[in-house]
Amino acid sequence: MQPLITLVIIDSDHSARNAIEATLRPFSETIGIVGSASNFTDGLRMIEKSSPNVVMLEVDDIQNGMREVQHICAKFPRTSVIVSAAEKSSDWILSLMRAGAVEYMLRPITQEELKQALQKVGRFLFAKGTEDTPRGRIFSVYYPTGGVGTTTIAVNLAASLASEGTRVALVDLNLYSGDISTFLDVNPTYTLSSVTSNLDRLDANFLMSVMTRHSSGPFVLTEPNEVDDAISITPEQVHRILEFLRSVFTYVIVDCGGPLAGCNMAIFESSNLILFTTALSLPAIKNSKRYLSAMERKGLRKDRLKLVVNRYLPKADIQVKDAEKVLGHTVFQTIPNEYIDVVNSINKGMPVVKLAPGSPVSKAILNLAGLVSKP
Repeated sequence: MQPLITLVIIDSDHSARNAIEATLRPFSETIGIVGSASNFTDGLRMIEKSSPNVVMLEVDDIQNGMREVQHICAKFPRTSVIVSAAEKSSDWILSLMRAGAVEYMLRPITQEELKQALQKVGRFLFAKGTEDTPRGRIFSVYYPTGGVGTTTIAVNLAASLASEGTRVALVDLNLYSGDISTFLDVNPTYTLSSVTSNLDRLDANFLMSVMTRHSSGPFVLTEPNEVDDAISITPEQVHRILEFLRSVFTYVIVDCGGPLAGCNMAIFESSNLILFTTALSLPAIKNSKRYLSAMERKGLRKDRLKLVVNRYLPKADIQVKDAEKVLGHTVFQTIPNEYIDVVNSINKGMPVVKLAPGSPVSKAILNLAGLVSKP
């Protein structure tokens, strides 16, 4: 039987080549090694001869490595390059990914990491575009202006959905006032603008390389650092990014805000559910009515618009039934007003569902996660 994935190894370390071959031997029906070379020249001959699906390329010099990756990708566009290197530098990672590598593996390579890398590459080689490939679901958390807690809900919903080992992406598309990096106390090397400025080689593997895995579970893509970078992002770019994320993750949580136009409409068109977040105050209810009506006029079906009431106080002057009557929507979930728990979680850079799982806020958001994850 012909293996699903054919592989050429280019590595100057004889023991490393042997270790890769030994690791892959039990999977010979799926992964076939068609060549193994100690230098790039010999490896190139093997690639020309066998046209493998994947090349595993050792890199010990960044400039040579970039040239070699670019050469393989240009001459053999159907071949994916997995790079292995001892260098941990984020500059190395991004430079080689920009050159065309689909995966960057830190040496020494472990058996489990190698299997995962090849499984991921194999998925994109053979599963992309098939009807059987499950598509992830996108949930956007929205309110047109700040101050109602969309980021709190987005961050905690993502952490809740990721708690069972499910692959979850958290994306800050509140382009002008995003706060996810602050809420999670992360200062990533790469942000959303790192992706939009490299759309010519956008694929799921590149996206994974620039996302930050937070200790609470989700993979995070934060807001642009500069306002000018945010201005240049287009609806087409947003749509493309979300579709790639959907192909990799089970759930994609998007924090967004602002007008019903441009990038926000691209987000909503891609979303399975729009969690319209509001509060039980007169200004918030009035604004919510205007925007919910406008969203329906723009063709966003009512069944996709789910009303979430944040900072809920049972004894407030405005009750849930009053809001439902005015807005014409049933409240999907209430999130109680537990100010101290939420502020503590923000100050510690950890979602409240992880920091204080017994908090009423945590219990409400875990319930919300259960509701949105139903088929």
